[in-house]
Amino acid sequence: MNVRILKIFGISLLLLLAACASQDGDTFVYSRSEEEVRIEGGAMSNSDPIVRQRILADMLYEAQLAFEDNRLMTPPGNNAYDGFRMILDIDPENVVAQQGIRDIVLRYVELADAATQLRQYDNAENFLNRAVRIDGNNKAVADARDRLERARNIQMDIFTLDGEALTERSLQTMVKLGEIGQHIRNLEATFLINARTDEEGRWIYKIMREAVGGYRLRGNIGIAAQPSIQVVVPGS
Repeated sequence: MNVRILKIFGISLLLLLAACASQDGDTFVYSRSEEEVRIEGGAMSNSDPIVRQRILADMLYEAQLAFEDNRLMTPPGNNAYDGFRMILDIDPENVVAQQGIRDIVLRYVELADAATQLRQYDNAENFLNRAVRIDGNNKAVADARDRLERARNIQMDIFTLDGEALTERSLQTMVKLGEIGQHIRNLEATFLINARTDEEGRWIYKIMREAVGGYRLRGNIGIAAQPSIQVVVPGS
């Protein structure tokens, strides 16, 4: 039986949980305290339940920080998945850690959908593969994979917009947006505006619509770091 030792060093309350292997074979290391707490076969044995709960609370805090920072399964030894799994090794019924694992799967689905919208199909596939490693039967993952496969079969024109010129609302940018609007009208296509803010997206749509004399352009606005317009070619 593997024995993992957690040491508590006084006032600092830094948690040491060494050599706890993750699903990827990575190691998670914590440091803390003044007394030894032994973990054998996933169960923490300590005469003081208050100390045990404090340790678990600290571990949950670190795992949740990693999740919020999108350190989902990387880097090795410092990610949310390993953190939540360690907690479940100690306390298999811990509902917060159980929800944390589910949240990681859903976050990967969100990242995959965002990558799919940007036509970053390899990235989307990688995100979904990680989600499958955690929960291969999750319906949200299966649905996201279906969306990815449909997107791969759709012909799409991508127009990348210069962020600085867009911020300046330059004449060159307005001309380009007008040309894209006319392209959409001529194809009777749908589109997705990827803008850095909702206000920026609405401005892009306004310029495009003005360029086609008020013709009703059918599309949506999304938020992305790189501004662009995705035009779905009809019949594809």
